[in-house]
Amino acid sequence: MNVSQDTALGLSAVYTCVSLIADAVAALPVDVVRNVGDSRKPVTGPAWLSQPNPFDTPFDFWQKVMTSLLSDGNAFCRVYRGGNGKVVAVLPLDPRTVRVELTEDGSGVVYKVADLTLYARDVVHIKGFAAAHSLRGLSPLENARQTIGAGLATEQFAARFFRDGATVSGIVEHPGNPKPGELAVLGKMLSKSFTGAKNSHGIGVLSGGATWKQVSVTPEQAQFLETQRFNRLAIAGIFRVPAYMLDPTTASSWGSGVEEQHNWFVTQTLMPWLIRIEQAFSSLLPAGQSFRFNVNARMRVKTSERYQAYRTAIEAGFMSVDEVRALEDREPLPGDQGQAYGPR
Repeated sequence: MNVSQDTALGLSAVYTCVSLIADAVAALPVDVVRNVGDSRKPVTGPAWLSQPNPFDTPFDFWQKVMTSLLSDGNAFCRVYRGGNGKVVAVLPLDPRTVRVELTEDGSGVVYKVADLTLYARDVVHIKGFAAAHSLRGLSPLENARQTIGAGLATEQFAARFFRDGATVSGIVEHPGNPKPGELAVLGKMLSKSFTGAKNSHGIGVLSGGATWKQVSVTPEQAQFLETQRFNRLAIAGIFRVPAYMLDPTTASSWGSGVEEQHNWFVTQTLMPWLIRIEQAFSSLLPAGQSFRFNVNARMRVKTSERYQAYRTAIEAGFMSVDEVRALEDREPLPGDQGQAYGPR
C-alpha cells in the first residue's frame, strides 16, 4: 500500500488518534508565568497568543501544530517580528515543504522553504521523537508504515468485498431434474422480484418442490472485524492512546477503569507533547517568563479530589497555603497569611 501522510489520515484509526490528541491540546488554555524565586506569578501574555496570525484562531493554530507533529514528526512556525523586534505573529508551515540544513560553519541550522532561507530566530521548530543523527524529528506515520499499510489494505478489501458482493445471499434447491432453461427463468424471476430496496421483505412463492436456503458470510466469519480491531489497537499503541478511546468494547484491566486511563492519557500521552511545545515557544517570551498549558483544565473532573489533597497536605503540616497557591499559579496571600502550616 502507498502510505503517505495524506493516505494514512484516511485510515479511521489514525485519524481518530491524531484528532483526539490534537483537539485535546488545542482545547487547553495557555498561560504565561514569570518565575519569582520558588513561585510562579501569572503575567499578561503577548498579543500573538490570543491571535497567532490573521488566518488562525488559537484553537486552529495549536491543532495545526499538533497535527504536524503527529503526522510528520516536526512542526515549523514562522515568526514575524515588528520594527522593535517583538513577535507580532506566528504562522504554521507545511513541514513537508521545509528543509533543515546546517550553517556553513556547523554552529547552527537554517530552514529553507522553496527559495526562502530562514534563520533559527525566524522559526520555531518542534521535534517529535528526536534521533541523534537527524536535524528533524521522526515521523510516527513513517515508522508505522507497515501497520498503517495493513490497515489500509484491510479496509480496502472489506469495501470491495461488500461492494462487489463476493458471496451469494441464498441458494434455490430443487428436488427434481429441471432443465437449464427452467433454472435460468427461475433465477431471473427471483432476482427481478426480490432484489433492490423497494422489493425487500417481499413474500416469495416457489413451486415444483423448490426450497430457498439462506447463505450469508458475516464480517466475523470473514475476520474483518477481528483484523480491523487488532489493527486499531496497534495504531492506538503507536500514538499512546488508551484502547478504549478507539474501541469502546475494550474493557479496562488496570487502575480504576476509564477514569484511570483518562489520567494516563493526560500524563503519558499529552504531557510529553505539551512540554516540547512549551519549551520551544518560551524562547519567544521575555527572559524569566515561560509558556505553559493549563493541564488542570483537562482535569476539571478531578478538581474536588485535588483540593481535598491540598487540604490534607496543609492539615498534615507539610505544605503551606502559599505553596498550594503556587501549584495553582496563584499569587501568595498578603503578608504572612499564606506561610502558616497546619498542625504538626
